Amino acid sequence: MNQLLLNGEYFPIEDQRLLSATNRAFLYGDGIFETIKLQNKTILFWEDHFNRMMEGANALALDCSRLNKETLKASIISLAELNSLSTARIRIQLWRSPGGLFTPADNTVQYLINATEFTSAPALKRSCFFFEDVPLAYSSISRYKTCNALPYILASIKRKQLGADEMILFNTDGFVSECTSSNIFWLKGETLCTPSLEMGCIEGIVRKQVLSFARQLHIKVLEGQFFKEDLLDADFVFTTNTAGISQLACIEGKVLREKHPLFDQLTEAFSLAIQQQQE
Repeated sequence: MNQLLLNGEYFPIEDQRLLSATNRAFLYGDGIFETIKLQNKTILFWEDHFNRMMEGANALALDCSRLNKETLKASIISLAELNSLSTARIRIQLWRSPGGLFTPADNTVQYLINATEFTSAPALKRSCFFFEDVPLAYSSISRYKTCNALPYILASIKRKQLGADEMILFNTDGFVSECTSSNIFWLKGETLCTPSLEMGCIEGIVRKQVLSFARQLHIKVLEGQFFKEDLLDADFVFTTNTAGISQLACIEGKVLREKHPLFDQLTEAFSLAIQQQQE
């Protein structure tokens, strides 16, 4: 039976003590989380993940003074080993300690680390549709993975109903934002386009890497606001998240290019970065 790490203590994953009726993540969605890939005892892009998590905690006024980066890293590796996972999907959940109603009594953080089997993103997502029912809104916390994921959940329900592989969400102004659990990029000619963080999307860790690779490769990058028509006019579209990089084959019936040399360069740079981290 797989183990979890709750506030530094191991518990079986099915232990009923894991959820308290006073848990503020359960009561108010008062917390954030981080999803990470561990491969061969290496936590990929650990610095970026940890920094984003701490920035998100600070934005939520969570007191993380008792969380030590190196101790947390060692705990993640130990948990994966305990669960016999050489490659694992790591989820770190942070939430505010119990007490108070909308006004918390205590800002100190509690945490849970889960290590499960890792599933890579598909290389190709064959069908994709737009989801406009529940728009995303930009705010001081929209770039972080907070415990409120309802727009993504509802978009994913619609995706399942349609038998699709992906859904594209918009913000409150009608601009393209992101997908159900990934950032979106597209190539138009020799330019790499992606919604800016002001469009309400998550500041994805792989998104950050792709933008960095693009600039290193001298690929023109355009972050900004785009309507659905801009996306439908793209030559090549792909998504990114911790699980990997996926090409989109079709959006709302429009068939996209199967290959693009700039995409090949970006994916090669991403693969090389992962190899270098494990050396």
